[in-house]
Amino acid sequence: MMQIRTPIVIGLFVAALPATTFISAQTAPPAGQQTVVPEPTKLALPKIADEPKAIDPSQLFAPQLVVKATQDFSDSSLREVVSWLQEEQEIVVLVDKKALNEIDISFAEPVSDHLQDAPVYLLLNRLQSMGIGWYYDSEVLYITSVKVAQARTTTVPYNVGDLMDAGYDLDHLISVITSTINADSWEETGGIGALNSLGDVLFVRHAYEQQRGVHALLQALRKHARQTFLNDPPQHRAFRDKLNANVSVNFSDTPLATAIDQLATTSESDIRLDRPALRDARIREREPLTLKLANRKLGTVLQALSLNLELTWILRDGVLWITTPKVAQSFLRTAVYDVRDLCRDTDETAALIEAIVSQSKPDSWSEAGGVGEIESAKPGTLVVTHQEQVHQEVLHLLQIYRTALRASKPRNRGEEKDTDVITVYYRLHRNVAEDLSEMLPMLIRPDTWHVEGNNDDSPGRVFVVASEPDISNLRGGGKTNADIKQSTLSLVIERSVLIIRQTRSAHEEIATIIRRVKNGDTPAGGIGGGGFGGGFFAIPGLQPTRPRR
Repeated sequence: MMQIRTPIVIGLFVAALPATTFISAQTAPPAGQQTVVPEPTKLALPKIADEPKAIDPSQLFAPQLVVKATQDFSDSSLREVVSWLQEEQEIVVLVDKKALNEIDISFAEPVSDHLQDAPVYLLLNRLQSMGIGWYYDSEVLYITSVKVAQARTTTVPYNVGDLMDAGYDLDHLISVITSTINADSWEETGGIGALNSLGDVLFVRHAYEQQRGVHALLQALRKHARQTFLNDPPQHRAFRDKLNANVSVNFSDTPLATAIDQLATTSESDIRLDRPALRDARIREREPLTLKLANRKLGTVLQALSLNLELTWILRDGVLWITTPKVAQSFLRTAVYDVRDLCRDTDETAALIEAIVSQSKPDSWSEAGGVGEIESAKPGTLVVTHQEQVHQEVLHLLQIYRTALRASKPRNRGEEKDTDVITVYYRLHRNVAEDLSEMLPMLIRPDTWHVEGNNDDSPGRVFVVASEPDISNLRGGGKTNADIKQSTLSLVIERSVLIIRQTRSAHEEIATIIRRVKNGDTPAGGIGGGGFGGGFFAIPGLQPTRPRR
């Protein structure tokens, strides 16, 4: 069934742009002919930096743990790993045998891992999937159980006077820390973490992992960019670039483990199965997988592959893991976003947050019972904790807002008129978007579109832009779980964004047409109000579902 999605509505007041700013689909230039598109008048908005893209955790570990090494531990044991740390890396290691015995881990426990010019701490972190934890104290590395390591706390003072001078409120800063750094681990929610303030100093008592999170968050608040991840090794940044690179796969009843190995080789990426998670979910490594995609982005292939077996993927400790949704929800990423060009004050920031929550997997945020958290550290600065895929959606949405804003004309709030020109983004099936780009100028106020024969000052513009495809499953008629899994195929649904510039009143008619294409002749309301107040983001009349500071 053809699906038409809810439009992304950005109520912005668009200035009178040059006739070539938006290219009408039906008046596109002949192939090979170059069209010069003048840039729209730019607003005096804050410049948003691209760096830093991450706070590298290497600077938060002891020097001995960030030394890069290359070592293959295939078919090895925990004893061999400990010996390598002691002899090759010259690290003093003490093993808590009692704690390991309690979780049935011995020195003979098999370990299969490898490092390729990567820091030692990544190997130690990856041992946690086996229940093996660690901490570093007084130049000694302690190998113990995850339970013991997570229960060990230390108190660290953090001077935040410079942040307060930069406009951060101390009480709200505490709230942001406790809601975005492992929210369930603080005393208020029954955890072990505690946070108190004395003057300009925060005293945090928590486990080592959370201390690193607090340190990275404060550092990111001091200097952040368009999207700055906390505790994000360089390997993750390399993965994000590779997710946009095209690959081809042709799996026909291929065992899952073999398919992942082939995909890792094809994409030149360290992609692994989270075997403990798969065992808990009773998914076999030899589960047959059928998937054929040619020249698709690696991210699209991973999405299709994961849906076939109801799995997902995460970036963790320098590796892309194929794991279960349950496990993925316990490995969330936190990033700081500079949005000063989209919101200036508390109200505009709250409106931007509500727009993001409503347009990026709405059911996945804490307000709807999900795992995601989004907070404003101060107007123009957002802190988001969520899964990797949602972070990329948030970044994409913010770019859409920025593109629209830079083509807009500043207006004061409350000046909305039916004759105001606004731009609306509709994400549709590709064929529907292309057909509507030709039909709408004929169906809705034909004399108001910039087409041949009309006045060049006509406000209407229509533009079709390719969007990320959606992946859905087609299931066969098998009656057993095995039949269903084997008969599951992935369907790639091509999407485009239909960008329409028209008057506010014309957009109400356009929205009705699009709804009728989807549902037939059913009653429909109009486009809601809204706009970038004074050229910035605002959604008048949209009330936050929880108080925003």
